[in-house]
Amino acid sequence: MKKFLCILLLLMNFYLLPAQKMLVAFTMDKHLEVGVPVCYLDERGDTIVPYGRYKFCQTDTIRNIGFVYENKQNARIVCIDNQGKELFYVFKCDNGPDYISEGLFRIMDENGLIGFADSLGNVVIKPQFKFATSFENGKAQATTSGDAINDGEHSFWKSDEWQLIDHKGDKMIKYAAIRSGRSLKGLQITIFGKQRKISQEISYSYPPDIEFANNLDVWVNLQDVSFDGKDDILVNLGQYGNQMIQYYDCFVWDETKGQYCKDESFRQIENPQINNEKRCVFSSSRISAASYSYKRFEFIEGHFIETAVLTQTFRASKQPPLFTEKQYVKGRGWVTLHKDVPVDKINRDWLSIIMK
Repeated sequence: MKKFLCILLLLMNFYLLPAQKMLVAFTMDKHLEVGVPVCYLDERGDTIVPYGRYKFCQTDTIRNIGFVYENKQNARIVCIDNQGKELFYVFKCDNGPDYISEGLFRIMDENGLIGFADSLGNVVIKPQFKFATSFENGKAQATTSGDAINDGEHSFWKSDEWQLIDHKGDKMIKYAAIRSGRSLKGLQITIFGKQRKISQEISYSYPPDIEFANNLDVWVNLQDVSFDGKDDILVNLGQYGNQMIQYYDCFVWDETKGQYCKDESFRQIENPQINNEKRCVFSSSRISAASYSYKRFEFIEGHFIETAVLTQTFRASKQPPLFTEKQYVKGRGWVTLHKDVPVDKINRDWLSIIMK
């Protein structure tokens, strides 16, 4: 009887809602939570999605689109519209539907191929990839080959052939591994320009010490590291040593030549962090168990130049760390700005990267 009264009250409230095309979820279970059977009613209280056809998946009110689980074993996530129509399957992320990133989220077809749709349920990039990442900074990594790998701690997709796509699904670059047996030797990188035409091809060779790298994946990205408004090419070189220091190779856009050119100076930057606001690249590394080093690099006259250094030294328990800050001054060399000072004395530009 109590359950009936609750549903009746919900329906009465529903009738008072402004007239609009939307669906609201109801369940006969005690709580509306992920995995319970649901039905969806329209603004008149009519059942649009019958009870038990789906299970609840985080969407209690559907104004444009919503997500539901199939009511069966190994259930997929289904996207339905405000008429109850099935649109497509949704890529699972963190045990739920994929997050919207830059206006798009990942969808799947009957065969498990991945594409992208917008927040209104419009398919923007039709399913065609075996795997694709979410969009970040206007691009997503996608591949039509490879397999999912689970190393016990986390899962990832392994492939020797990738492409970077834009919001329309057009290829920006594609790259493929060059191997000798199982050993990774290089990459064939193809850059696409206007009208999807090939603008440049790069045959890249990994450095000899690549055999000592940890967590080396075939990975290339586009990012403006020289701060000229044009994306540059970063090649993953993996992580090294017990500190797992990350390195990259870099091809910088040369406006005078109209092409990407190899820049050897970027490879020296440890754990690079691109800071668009400061128009620089920060690096960080550990000197010892009690001290860390941070560096600032700027792109000057075609090379990445070290322009500032900060050393952080930890002291006894509960005592705040001390910092020594140096800056390179043309004509004078390295100048010590502060020595063994508290954090409030150093340049605030460092605050985003120092160890807390």
